[in-house]
Amino acid sequence: MTALAYHIWRPAVVWALHFTTIYALISAACAPRALLEVQTAQMLALAATLGAAALVLFWVGTGMRNLSRLPKDAPERSLAQAAVWAATISLVAILIDLWPMATLSSCAG
Repeated sequence: MTALAYHIWRPAVVWALHFTTIYALISAACAPRALLEVQTAQMLALAATLGAAALVLFWVGTGMRNLSRLPKDAPERSLAQAAVWAATISLVAILIDLWPMATLSSCAG
């Protein structure tokens, strides 16, 4: 049961780290000193998104496979379903996080 609880919260942690990374890149690109070029920040954001999305997508697939192997009346089935949903929601959130970076052409408001 504790392993399933771990499977529930780990995609949310990956999403939170991704969210922080994206907004740190935006801040670096739009800082008064221009710590990064906008295009560099966009490429780094794309790489971070692809990595995080691939990891969470792997967890969605693993969770679905584990869920299909459980009997319908297994007590841990609801936690397994929660793990799949948490990973799916986190995957969507990771993809949505890329939107501000994809639309960033310049930092001039």
